[in-house]
Amino acid sequence: MSAAPPPAASIVITAYNAEHFIGASVRAALSQTCESIEVVVLDDGSSDRTGDICRAIDDPRLRYLRRPRIGRCRALNEAVTAARGTYIAINDADDLSFPHRVQYTLDFLRSHPEVAFAGTGFVVTEVFRDSITHAGTSLHSDHGPATTVWPSKQAVYRQNLFINSTLMYPKSIWQRIGGYDEGLTNSEDYDFQLRAMQFGQAALLPEKTVLWYTNPHGFFKQKSKREHQRTIGSIKRRAHRLLGLPLWLKLYHPAWLVAQRYPRIAEAINRVGSWSRRPVQNTAKARSP
Repeated sequence: MSAAPPPAASIVITAYNAEHFIGASVRAALSQTCESIEVVVLDDGSSDRTGDICRAIDDPRLRYLRRPRIGRCRALNEAVTAARGTYIAINDADDLSFPHRVQYTLDFLRSHPEVAFAGTGFVVTEVFRDSITHAGTSLHSDHGPATTVWPSKQAVYRQNLFINSTLMYPKSIWQRIGGYDEGLTNSEDYDFQLRAMQFGQAALLPEKTVLWYTNPHGFFKQKSKREHQRTIGSIKRRAHRLLGLPLWLKLYHPAWLVAQRYPRIAEAINRVGSWSRRPVQNTAKARSP
């Protein structure tokens, strides 16, 4: 019997003690309108019921992998390595993907092979909901551009413009940059985006595709401000070199740190650098997503 063909896209979820979220997240991922998908859940050494909940979901498209505690970046790399899809859709364990998410972004990526990764708009909630249909009462205003935006390297260098759970990219991009940097303790998604822009453009699509939970106990919230700033500085120093950015941008992050203490300096920096926030036009022929 011949093996089943690989899916068009793999939705990748890494989870650590996510029993309150993982069932809803996996069910939403499996409810995609795109039929050619798989959902890869890598359990990063959870000590709660995360594994039991995943194993109880009876769907051949779900692949549950259990590892000892290996950390976020290595867990992502092992999950993407195991993924069989041509495209990878990242889905944090406490966020819910809308049913059209994969097909919408997949259509765009297939028609724009010059794109290294694409993100989308999103909808914010401060209260976790166990399904998309029950989400309505606690949603904030929608977030996303009115039309597709093509951020420049400089714009992405200045600021992370993408929510990780909306990100989708060809697996070949992950392979070309050597995967996620396992030496990082946070902001691995931002580092991934900057390194990926060596090999293609970034695109921010207008459609909202994810219900993004601002989890006060999430992984990022547990990191100290000092540790986060130190990591961002390291990421930006490497990105400046890899992307061949203008010399003045090398000073942007140190100046930004100073500006946190002196608002007037922040205003001056924003005026000087406002040009780099302007989206650039796609160099290829534009097509509707």
